[in-house]
Amino acid sequence: MKPNPVPRQALRPRFIALSLTMALASSILILAMSSATFACSVMMVTPGASVDGSASVMQTADCGSCAFEIEKVPAKDWPEGSTLEVLYLPQYTGGRQLRDVIRPTGNFIPQVPHTYGYIKGIFGMINEKQVAIAETTTMNRDECLNAQGIFDITNLTMLAMERASTAREAIQIMGDLAVEYGYKDWGEALAVADPHEVWLFEICGPGALWNPGTDEPGAFWVAQRVPDGHIAACCNDSVIDIVDFNDSNNFMYGPGIVEFAIEMGWYDQLSGEPFSWRRHFCDASAFETCARRVWRIFCLASPSLAHTLDETNLPFSIPVDRKLSIADIAAICRDHYEGTQFDLTKGIMAGPWGTPRRKGEIPTIDGQDYSFQIPISVPWCEYSTITQSRAWLPDPIGGVLWYAPSMADGSNFVPVYSSVTSISPSLNAEAGDHHTLLRTSYWWAVSAVNTYADLKYSYIIKDIQAARKNLEELSWALQPAVESTAIKMYVQNPELAVEFLTDYCARTVEKARDAYWDLLDKLMCKYNAWTITEHGTITTPPIPEEFTRMMIKLDTGDYFRW
Repeated sequence: MKPNPVPRQALRPRFIALSLTMALASSILILAMSSATFACSVMMVTPGASVDGSASVMQTADCGSCAFEIEKVPAKDWPEGSTLEVLYLPQYTGGRQLRDVIRPTGNFIPQVPHTYGYIKGIFGMINEKQVAIAETTTMNRDECLNAQGIFDITNLTMLAMERASTAREAIQIMGDLAVEYGYKDWGEALAVADPHEVWLFEICGPGALWNPGTDEPGAFWVAQRVPDGHIAACCNDSVIDIVDFNDSNNFMYGPGIVEFAIEMGWYDQLSGEPFSWRRHFCDASAFETCARRVWRIFCLASPSLAHTLDETNLPFSIPVDRKLSIADIAAICRDHYEGTQFDLTKGIMAGPWGTPRRKGEIPTIDGQDYSFQIPISVPWCEYSTITQSRAWLPDPIGGVLWYAPSMADGSNFVPVYSSVTSISPSLNAEAGDHHTLLRTSYWWAVSAVNTYADLKYSYIIKDIQAARKNLEELSWALQPAVESTAIKMYVQNPELAVEFLTDYCARTVEKARDAYWDLLDKLMCKYNAWTITEHGTITTPPIPEEFTRMMIKLDTGDYFRW
């Protein structure tokens, strides 16, 4: 039902005074955190836009100091009257494992009789009903920050995984819990999929005046369905625009949104403008180049539309030129704006060997602030994920999480079916953390190769791509045969089918891990001491002429011998 926006009470002056305090606190926190933290990219692919009818959500988990392990949480039945403690689950762990930073809060909510099994990392990823989630921080307005709620976005994704059998259920569960108990996190966006639909859910806090036990909403949220045959994307900035409060097929929302926007002076009901979530509520474009990644995803998915796309006013979703495979989505994960005016493999900052990777703060020069262009694939990525939810397959076989550790451009996706009973020690909490390098870890194997690639990127990335081709393409080629076998087993013995998939996933990731450690050894020998050793010869490649010309042009000292 369409809301009737009426200011609730004369709280605005006091609210603004308190919100200034919140704004100052948030600004200090933002300065304390690297700007690189805010870079997660999310893509949504509907069944009608995919080659095989899969619903997929993609995420690059860009952090640099977060946990990278994934775990399986088993399904469980709970006695009547059980409660659940809402734990402290930070996104940022200082590079430590989640088990080292989780702590009790003393906040409890009622438990449901049965919780579904699911795969989790920093966030809930995919559950046994094929409900999948991908996350990106959107920040939103400082005035929405609140410290009194009990939920972070991490908690909400875990609860959605435990309790939801459809994307709509997941959204309603997260929205209702946040409204009732309060949301204390940044603005966030979650891509939510099931075998039939894909949605984008956006949420922000209730503001500094909200306290538990009041009648006011403890969060504000909206969700929009991606039209079938379309893709959508969200990269650190709100993208849901005009909200049709009368269209329950394509929109979901919580209470009090328009009323709050009017009370805060963000939306003038008498202006005649339709209410826009991203403009009137979220003050979108807080980060100037966030939309550029959305623009790039759209251009790659639908090249024929590229000339029509305005980075400053992108549509919520677009149709695809051709249907996308998991390999196509993976390629988008690895992009650095190659071939565009923003190509990060070009220019002086790419160095002689064309590395597109940029990380670190740029000092203010002559009063001017600078920042690096942020592509889809960034060097502070913990992992990238692509999910598959498929209506024509039994849930234990239809739901897949494709996981690629470290930077996507040099990584390799491996399958983890949502039904597996355990996760390989190469991926789970036995795989170390940022402070503990283990040779048994798949993440460390890929990260080591990725780090070494910066030595001579334009050469080494080709070696990585060749090695990855043997691994990744084999996994995709084997998928139909593996699932055909699993289906035959499932008909006779569902538990045996799950055991088969669990073993297959473990063997696949361990093979990839060993291949990457072997690749590192070969790269260290081949590219030792700035030389290239292969085919029985040792050569030193010349500095590319294009880069030399740039250096000569910029040279103002005695750095070259003429």
